[in-house]
Amino acid sequence: MFVSRWVTPAVANHTSRLQRENQTLAKGDNYSGGKMSFHMRRENRVRNHTIKGLALVAGAFLVAIALSASANAATLRRGSTAGSSSVTGSQPGSVLWTYYDTCLQVVNSKGTEVPSDCNSFGNGDNIIRLVNPNGSANGGLPGEEVSSLCAMIYVFDDDEEMVSCCGCLISPAGLLSISVDHDLLKNTILGGASDGVEEGSIAILASEQTGAGTCAPGNTPGFTPSAATANLLGSITHNLAVGNTFNPGSTSGLTEIGLFDDANGDSANVTYLENECSALVGNGSTAGVCGCGFGSND
Repeated sequence: MFVSRWVTPAVANHTSRLQRENQTLAKGDNYSGGKMSFHMRRENRVRNHTIKGLALVAGAFLVAIALSASANAATLRRGSTAGSSSVTGSQPGSVLWTYYDTCLQVVNSKGTEVPSDCNSFGNGDNIIRLVNPNGSANGGLPGEEVSSLCAMIYVFDDDEEMVSCCGCLISPAGLLSISVDHDLLKNTILGGASDGVEEGSIAILASEQTGAGTCAPGNTPGFTPSAATANLLGSITHNLAVGNTFNPGSTSGLTEIGLFDDANGDSANVTYLENECSALVGNGSTAGVCGCGFGSND
């Protein structure tokens, strides 16, 4: 019986590869002082490829996180209509708010605190400082124009009732310093100091002049807060006390904080401020008209 010894090239190649593998398995390769078989080397290659793949995936994930963090940080710094940041921009808006607290502690001769209507303890007057950063302070220079702004001021007591309002003109680079006690509360609608108003909130709206050199805070002729590019900068200094000022361990001192930025404000609230101010001072008694303090004004 004749048996053919001819084999196909594919079978010959497979046989040759198996022979090489068997030879490799028989002698092994030197590895760390011992023998590493063919199967061990193949498993190591698979393991190395897997580790490299995982490292590449982890690296791409970390890069994505870094890029996302940078984008979010940029949004928080600059403000964005597409992001969730509430930052309005690098400049404050035209509507600012703050609070005042001049409520003195009442203490008898024995150093005992007497109950009062104070919700907190002020230790004296509060001072508001406003600066107009817009326009040119020297209108005599070519191409420059003096653009004074109005600070429309509305004062509320701790029952959210408006007690006084006024409009104060501030020239470019001008500083206006206002005493809460001596300017804003000296002529409240219920009789000035006898009203007992000692704490509450204050709204300040930046506006163009309502007439030549005039700042009318009411609804006649009325006004619209300036755009964010025409605003006021400001702060308030509080004189506060913590604890009984006559007892050891109490603390008192001055704190200065910036005014709270409300961007361009709620339009309904702006209308309310104008209407309430007009009703407050419209009886001709001059009560409810606050003072503009002192400073560099037109």
